[in-house]
Amino acid sequence: MTATDTSTHVDPTPDQRPTFAIGHVSLTAADVDTLYRFYNRLGFRSVARMGGLGILEMRGGTHLVVTEGPAGQGSLDLMVDDLEAIHRLFVELDTEPTDIVEGFPHSRFVVPDPEGNRLVVQSSHVAGPV
Repeated sequence: MTATDTSTHVDPTPDQRPTFAIGHVSLTAADVDTLYRFYNRLGFRSVARMGGLGILEMRGGTHLVVTEGPAGQGSLDLMVDDLEAIHRLFVELDTEPTDIVEGFPHSRFVVPDPEGNRLVVQSSHVAGPV
């Protein structure tokens, strides 16, 4: 085995992650392009954009699927590491976030996306590997 060959290495550490993860969450949008660009500017990873469908990726591999449909009928509950920085980003994007409300286990603010979906953005409190 060479220094770069790891094919026979087996990690003996048991997987500490929870059994399930969310694969996809969906939002509908009257303007898929605008909503797709908005979430991409927030830091969601661009996966695919085709016709009336856009797919973006969040931390942990969850995909946000944006499809054509009625606007403003969805909501997302998001956790971030730096709540203050993300609040500033929403202000820079000309959205109208509420003030940050301090609380336990989360501090949070609420903001609409360009289609009127409700985003609750909270401080993170994960309990181990995710």
